[in-house]
Amino acid sequence: MLNLNKNTRLFFFQYIFQRDYSKDFDLNEFVKQNLKKKPCNKKKLRQLNESFDSNISSIQKLIDSEILKKTNKITIFLIYAFFSEYFIEKSKKRMLMSEYIKLSNDFLTSEEVKYFNFLLDDLAKKAP
Repeated sequence: MLNLNKNTRLFFFQYIFQRDYSKDFDLNEFVKQNLKKKPCNKKKLRQLNESFDSNISSIQKLIDSEILKKTNKITIFLIYAFFSEYFIEKSKKRMLMSEYIKLSNDFLTSEEVKYFNFLLDDLAKKAP
């Protein structure tokens, strides 16, 4: 089950990151193209996407514009993915933070992971 959740988070992050470059990129199309590779919880993936779509403005308000300017796009989208899930399961904040820090190791350098950890901790304190 743990790998299933990790894969779901990984696919969701990849989907919202790719969607930023191509607005006509559909979740169903993404699922068809990518879920052959690894198992994924499709229901959770759709829930994360719905949460992202309905909460993106709230998520963006948590991030100061100066931080946005100096932070790489991968880090920002990892934060978006975290908060998309956090808004579904607020009671699991610490566990989710830990999972997204682990996920960040797949995409960021060790220094960037430290910065992501700092940012995530700071933003999570401000979250409703």
